[in-house]
Amino acid sequence: MEKSRKFAQLAINNQNLSKTQDKKRRRKKYPNVFFKKEITQLFKAIENVRTMVATFLTFFCALRISEACKLQWTDVDLQDCRLKVVDGKNHKDGFIPISPLAIPILKKWRAMNPNEQYVLPTDKFKTGYYQPTSLLKDYKKALTKAGLEIPTEKNAAGLQQHQYKFHTLRHSRCTHLLNNGVPVQKVQKFMRHDDLETTMTYTWILDGEMNKMVQDADIDNYEEPTPALSNKATPISRLNPLEIAQKRLVTGEISVREYKKLTRALSQVST
Repeated sequence: MEKSRKFAQLAINNQNLSKTQDKKRRRKKYPNVFFKKEITQLFKAIENVRTMVATFLTFFCALRISEACKLQWTDVDLQDCRLKVVDGKNHKDGFIPISPLAIPILKKWRAMNPNEQYVLPTDKFKTGYYQPTSLLKDYKKALTKAGLEIPTEKNAAGLQQHQYKFHTLRHSRCTHLLNNGVPVQKVQKFMRHDDLETTMTYTWILDGEMNKMVQDADIDNYEEPTPALSNKATPISRLNPLEIAQKRLVTGEISVREYKKLTRALSQVST
């Protein structure tokens, strides 16, 4: 009898542990982003020209740090306003439109470094590209000067984490495009996300009253036709109101703001 009770208690403990682990796995961590005030502070705090170009390029093209550092001039088309990412995440190549705001800066930077192979070259008297570790070091200095080196929690290894990272530039660009009404499918293409769910994460951190962060949110030069829905797609008549709203958002029929209004209205009806 005693063994049976111990076995039952062990089973309950294992079940509770499993539920706890499932909750941890299901927990969504929403990325931090720079808003207008923070990004302005950051740009003003950067003193090194190369770091400024790296930060500007990374933000407006939503690049990952390794993609920015390894970018070569042969992969930058200033005439057609686009660049090619070679061997990006998961070893994928991709084309990205360059914001009109970044073109003049890149042209001036090119004129300053006419013989360089890389857009972000290493220090003088050396060959190669701006190493990510060096860029992170210079970027952190700018964050500190701007008052944006904000500590948060410590990680599992006991190392202090901070609110803003270099990758925050990429997160911010995605958020600002969505906030400016760019259809979520186009943003997915621009960000090179493998699945739409990743892009959708950013729709929940939008601030409806946030001022326009950028004036170049329109990426018409990246226009692509919306693919026809598969014959296997679930008919609209079988979907619930929330699923219909999600479908309309994905196909570009409604904007993110309209989608949020619909979901808020639906939640009020359900309560």
